This record gives sequence, structure tokens and C-alpha cells, in this order.
Amino acid sequence: MATQTTPFQGTKFYIGTGLGAEKAISDCTVTPNATITVSGHGAKTGDFIKITGLGSLDGYYPVKAVATDKLTLADEVDWSTQDKPTDFTKATVSVVTWSSNFCAIKNIEGDGDTLTEEDITTMCSEGTETEPGAIELGSIKLTFFYAPATTMQQDLRKKFFAKDTFPYMLVLKNNQGSLYGTGFIQTSPNFSGEVKGKFESGVTIKKAKRDYLLAVNE
Repeated sequence: MATQTTPFQGTKFYIGTGLGAEKAISDCTVTPNATITVSGHGAKTGDFIKITGLGSLDGYYPVKAVATDKLTLADEVDWSTQDKPTDFTKATVSVVTWSSNFCAIKNIEGDGDTLTEEDITTMCSEGTETEPGAIELGSIKLTFFYAPATTMQQDLRKKFFAKDTFPYMLVLKNNQGSLYGTGFIQTSPNFSGEVKGKFESGVTIKKAKRDYLLAVNE
């Protein structure tokens, strides 16, 4: 029987550092799968791409499959309720470029998203009635050894003071896939230390939009 656990050691965490060249999107589909058509896109399976110029479809998405000029997005990307765009004159896509693996991380803690409650009680209700409301996005807390002169920790400080929203990617072991998302530094790098100890630090990344899991077998 296959293992049901996911080891922490060997996990990889990356932060987006930029975007590749913009490529023109000539077409897309919203159902049954979310796809875009891009000549010379240069993307590969597992890439995280940024789409602009397609209105409500704009955003960051993981690539599930590549077939010549067509990119199929992860199964969790659901465009079925959206209208297919008719104007592609300003539609472009770029591939996210990643930092090196953030090896100094000691602990990763992800707060799950939550649903608010909407009170729908009426005079005919026998008690309080509620239904799911808006989604309150969670956050990711990283704990690591404090080394503020390193490239990664310098970049975290820059992103905080610049109020940047950036992509991130968590690559899990045991064929559990990768989690892709975007967020901003909600709490800048803190630090603590004591005699005979080592300085430790951490940041909190607040999710800006929902994240996407790209399963290995997709």
C-alpha cells in the first residue's frame, strides 16, 4: 500500500522573481477545459503563467499540458462560468521566473481559507438559517534561520516595503504535486535570538487570490 504521509524535508519553496517575454494570445477555451492558444509560448508543463488582457480571465495559472501552440491549465482552473472573450488584441501571457529553492526554511504553516456565514433567517424560519458567504483567504507562515544579507531574505524585505504581490510555488514530495499561488508579505521578516542560540526569523504571506494544486498525474 502506498504511503499516506508527505515528508517535510525535501519540500521545495520558490518565490517569483520576474516574468519572461510577453507572448500574444490568439484564442482560448473556457469549457470543458481552460486553455489558451499562443504561438511560440516557450512554456512547459508545471510552469506558472500570467495572463493579461482577457478581462475576468486575467491572473496566474499553472500549466497542466502543452500541445504545440495550446496550453491547458490545471484542472482546478474553472472558467466554465465565464464568457469566452471575443477580443484578443491586447491578450498576452508570460511565464514566471523563480528564485532558487528557499533552503533556509525550517517550518511552513498554511492557514486554510475560510467561508463566512450569511444569515438568511426569515420570519418563516424555525431557527437561525445560514448559507456560505464569501471566501476569506488564508496565509502562509515561513520560519527560517535569520540571515538578512542573503539574496532571498533581502528580496522578502524589498517585496514588503514595495507592497508587491508576487507568485509562489510549493513543491511537495511523494508525488503529491505542487501548490501555486500569489500573495504579499503581510508581516515583514522578524527575528529573535538568545545567548548560545541562533537567530531565527519568519514572514507571513497573505494570499491575494485562491491557490491551485497541480497534481503530478495531471
